[in-house]
Amino acid sequence: MMNSATMLATRKPDMRNRWAVFTVVYATVWLLTWYSARVFDILGVVSLWYLPGGLRFFCLLLLGPVGLLVEVFTASVLLLLQITLSSAPAPEFGSSQSLWAIYNLIAFPLAYAVIVLPLRWYLRNKLDFARPVHSVLFLLAALGSATLAALAGTLNLVLSGAIALDQANGLFLNWLTGDFIGIVTLAPLLWVIVSPRVLHWLNRGQWQLPSTSDPQAQHARTYVNTALLVALALVLLFVTPIVFGVTQIPPMATLLLLLPLAGLTLHYGLRSAVLAIVLLDIGLVISVALLHQRQWALQYQLVMTAIALVGLWLGGAIEASRRVVVRLKDFSSISNDLLWEMDAQGLLTASGRLANELAIAPSVPWATLRKLLSRADSDALKEAASLAEPFHRLEVALQRGSGPRRWLSISGLPLWNDSGERVGYRGVASEITDALEARALLSNYNQALLTQVAQRTAELTLSNNELAIKKQQLQVLLAAAPVGVLELDSQNRCRYLNENGGKLLGLSLDDAHERDLREFIDPDDRTRVIQSLGETSAQSGVQSMEFRLHRSGSWCAAYWIKFRPLDQQIDNTIMVLVDATARHQQEQQLWKLAHHDTLTDLPNRSLFLDRCTQLFTQAKRRGVGATMLWLDLDGFKSVNDTLGHAAGDALLVLVAQRLKSRVRDGDTVARMGGDEFAIILPDTTNADGAMHIANALVDLLGHPYQLPQGVANISVSIGVALYPQDASTVDALMQQADSAMYRAKRSGKNQVQLAAQFGGNRPT
Repeated sequence: MMNSATMLATRKPDMRNRWAVFTVVYATVWLLTWYSARVFDILGVVSLWYLPGGLRFFCLLLLGPVGLLVEVFTASVLLLLQITLSSAPAPEFGSSQSLWAIYNLIAFPLAYAVIVLPLRWYLRNKLDFARPVHSVLFLLAALGSATLAALAGTLNLVLSGAIALDQANGLFLNWLTGDFIGIVTLAPLLWVIVSPRVLHWLNRGQWQLPSTSDPQAQHARTYVNTALLVALALVLLFVTPIVFGVTQIPPMATLLLLLPLAGLTLHYGLRSAVLAIVLLDIGLVISVALLHQRQWALQYQLVMTAIALVGLWLGGAIEASRRVVVRLKDFSSISNDLLWEMDAQGLLTASGRLANELAIAPSVPWATLRKLLSRADSDALKEAASLAEPFHRLEVALQRGSGPRRWLSISGLPLWNDSGERVGYRGVASEITDALEARALLSNYNQALLTQVAQRTAELTLSNNELAIKKQQLQVLLAAAPVGVLELDSQNRCRYLNENGGKLLGLSLDDAHERDLREFIDPDDRTRVIQSLGETSAQSGVQSMEFRLHRSGSWCAAYWIKFRPLDQQIDNTIMVLVDATARHQQEQQLWKLAHHDTLTDLPNRSLFLDRCTQLFTQAKRRGVGATMLWLDLDGFKSVNDTLGHAAGDALLVLVAQRLKSRVRDGDTVARMGGDEFAIILPDTTNADGAMHIANALVDLLGHPYQLPQGVANISVSIGVALYPQDASTVDALMQQADSAMYRAKRSGKNQVQLAAQFGGNRPT
């Protein structure tokens, strides 16, 4: 089997061949008609028409711009034949004769194309003589084409010197009349009968049309009968008078040919009309030639024009009427309804599928059909018909024998004659049995549906009331709840906030609505909270986290759960906020009590050890050192003994303040117990720097102290140990610093001693 590409490649050469054949055949027919006109001129017989004009008009109307190329080709062939058959030498190129030859080649096709191509575009190549407007446009186009061609031809003959100027008017009228008759006579025949076959053959390669659109046998009989009746009419008109010795037939008598033309058209339609026009005009042309009636040429041309016009107008009207009849017959044959008509005698004629199903015979009496109805339906139908007015959708039940009852909806329209007498009725009937049964079922179903709807409405009303109560309860609970309730959409934007939540956040619901959750959280906690929310899904259950609020600075404990609304594909969040500020403050206080000295507010031994551990871990990772100072106050006991323990406590507070004022923010000062203090200095790696700081502290703490109880004078002994030179652990470094401190005391106090390295002592 050939594929589509192969079929297309095969089809294109075939189409080109068909176009070539058409062009050759058309040119041959055109040349034959042209030379036949020339023969008439040579024999001295007047030419009543110009058939090449009809061919040219048809070609351009059928093929459009392509037809113009075919016409130019045909004119070129004619020119070559004239040059070949002429005994005169061929005109030289560029001479006046050659220019006039080129003029004749293109002038006449263009004269027709100027009129026909716009007509073809306007009609969309759908010329239909059954439409009066199309017929008028065709006649106007024929007159316009003939006028331009006659003008071009007359101009050629006058300017070339072939005729004198005073002969131009007569030649122009003769040319115009001949072309016009040729067009209105031949073009309709070719368009109606030949053009469908030509187009089908050019496009499909088949001359025979589908049987549905071209009943061949019926058309063949039409053509044969038309030809026979036209021949009989011509014989009766022209031959019979000769038998009785009458040799001159007046042109007006030939108008009798309109009678057979009208009869053929009325009986056979448009196809017979266009064929009869050509045959009758052929008969007139032959009769004028044989009977030598040249002096009546113009009258015969008028008769030929009348025949063409009458045939076209009458044929178009009959064709339009037949189409209406055929359309009605088609509608009737396929209609599911019953189309009926009743005459004055009460005889009924019906058609349509329903008529066949009901087996209504032709010309059945109206009374017989009414017997199949119930008395009530029969009386209703009789009353409707007796009013002599239109009636609509009268429902009756038809019962034929023991068969099922069939319901019909009947509508009717009275018919009147010219005298105003009613001559019958015409109408339509539709079967509504299924519709009535469906209506009954629908009525029952509607009743059941109404009952169900009422029950469902009551259930929904009850459910809505319960929901309203629960909603009200929920609103009360949310308003009274000592916690904040926050609803977030999938983008973490606020959708709902209760009153307590607004107080906690420092915002009202209107202010919080559509705001991002980040705006409620302290900037330091935002990333942590949003990341935790993003890791939660609807299946994760309840999650919790504590963070600080942005506006109030308060701490809150947040508990949230993700849920997915029924109308969404992504999760929303319900978050409960609990104020945790008091608990955080309490925890911080407890932590401070556990890790700070209550008297001096300095870190105690536990916090000092923890910070030292962290510092050593960082120092080891970074490759840096640290310094520990161990301080013991000299003379503290005597202050307690002389001024009292309150003075001792006040002295310890002042010592702590002086120590904190001297160290850096990153250094840690701690009270290790009694009058002992310790300092850890990060990022110190040499003994000189450590000794400098320690000596500065000795000088600072050696100044007198103004106490409420009096002036106190003390000094300080300091031991210095370096990490990791002296020890690599916190405990070991504390022992080294403590030992160095005791050496300082034994050495006279109020001084600094370095820790022993490899068992020795560092110099001060």
